[in-house]
Amino acid sequence: MISLRWNITGSLAVVLLQLGYTAYTARAVDAHAYGAYAVTLTVVPFFGYFANAGLSACVLRCAHLTLPFVRAARRLGMISGVVCFLLVEAVAPVFGSFFHMPELTLMTRLLACVFLVQPSANVTVTAMRRAGAAPMAVLTETLGQTVGVATGAALLVCGWNPFGLALAQPVAAAVALAAGTTWLAHRPPPPGPRVRARDLLAPSGFMTSHSLGQFVTNNIPLWASGRLLGAGAAGAYSRAFIFTGMLLTFLYQGINWAVTPLLAERRAEGVTGRDVQRTLCAASAVAFVGFGVTAGIGPAALRLLLGPGWESAVALVPVLSAGAAMTLLCYCGGLIDQVRSAPRALLGTLSATVVATAAGVAAAASAQSLLLVAVAAAAGQLVGHSVQLAAWRRAGLMQAGATLRMHGAHLAVGVALGGAAALGSADRSPGVALGHGLFAMVPVALGCVLLRRWIPAFRVAVATGLLGSRGPRTSPLPSAAATDPSDRR
Repeated sequence: MISLRWNITGSLAVVLLQLGYTAYTARAVDAHAYGAYAVTLTVVPFFGYFANAGLSACVLRCAHLTLPFVRAARRLGMISGVVCFLLVEAVAPVFGSFFHMPELTLMTRLLACVFLVQPSANVTVTAMRRAGAAPMAVLTETLGQTVGVATGAALLVCGWNPFGLALAQPVAAAVALAAGTTWLAHRPPPPGPRVRARDLLAPSGFMTSHSLGQFVTNNIPLWASGRLLGAGAAGAYSRAFIFTGMLLTFLYQGINWAVTPLLAERRAEGVTGRDVQRTLCAASAVAFVGFGVTAGIGPAALRLLLGPGWESAVALVPVLSAGAAMTLLCYCGGLIDQVRSAPRALLGTLSATVVATAAGVAAAASAQSLLLVAVAAAAGQLVGHSVQLAAWRRAGLMQAGATLRMHGAHLAVGVALGGAAALGSADRSPGVALGHGLFAMVPVALGCVLLRRWIPAFRVAVATGLLGSRGPRTSPLPSAAATDPSDRR
């Protein structure tokens, strides 16, 4: 539970930092230039999945963390990173020509420098989390992000616009690597048998392919916007997507870093229905409540952050918030299937999501509608999570009715909070709208507090010790025992 609290705190700190950086860059970089940077942020990370090679997932899920294991993972990350750096440097002109954006070439080459340090940095920080040092891992990443953002902003101030944007990530990764390496040098993992780099390739290969598929799915809408609707549309979509996506990323990382090690320890006994229910309940609450609030207050917040001229991006926030909620559920469902060693379920979910997203985006792009592109992306994630629920029901891990009621309860809370915020912020200037929207949510939030025992996430939090309760301990979910065969022994 301490790990979860630290991860959430670190995520919120980084989100606030990124929001401030977004507010500055929205005023310092125009939409066309930012559109080129947004495309770069999808092109370069495509190679990043090969550079990172699923190593962080291997470290987080390893049964016993040893010093030879960490060294082998860092060594493999360094080699794969250098290879990807050289490859991106060579093919960067191709991307600039394909997207008809000349500035994309230099932007891609600068951002590719991240491969020289990020794979090793990811392994190092993940090893700190796996070793139980979540506070130091959070501080290390927050320090890296702070220095990286400050460096990017300083370069823009000095006139290197927009290319200063591309160096924020490499600097952040370099700082995190240096700080994490220093910590590991003073607190190394225990010794163990020799581990060769090639021994890590087999288990990490599948995870790399799966993560790459998720990356492609999430970026199909942006690629279609940039290719068919132009750099301006890509810039608007990217601004709104990053606004919701940065919260999505860090919330998912917090759940992943806290839940995955616990589930990995139970792997020998087998992942039970109760494990699935509790993990999904936490994801459901964060997704529907968190992004319900974002859908309501997000347009006013983004108007305030970006300033005038970004109306098309602001209009996308409610739809992209819905898509982010479903994406978070899909990602957390993927964690469950990974730990229970169900590759067929993972591939089935990913295939359904890719097909549904691609088909919807193609139809929306042909209609030349950026809003419909966002709707298609959200619908694709909804299809993917529906496939997950069907697979878990067939495996006897949950009952469909109980799961839908759980989702419905959290969705109702999110809609109530978001609806109140939207009504309170309507037809006002950005600053006033944000204040009125936040104030309008207060009565709804108080009502949720009074009715908290009817909210599934509260019952799970009490049952797992995350929250205290003066009353008798309640069952986290009425159907947990009924859906968990191991609990009936």
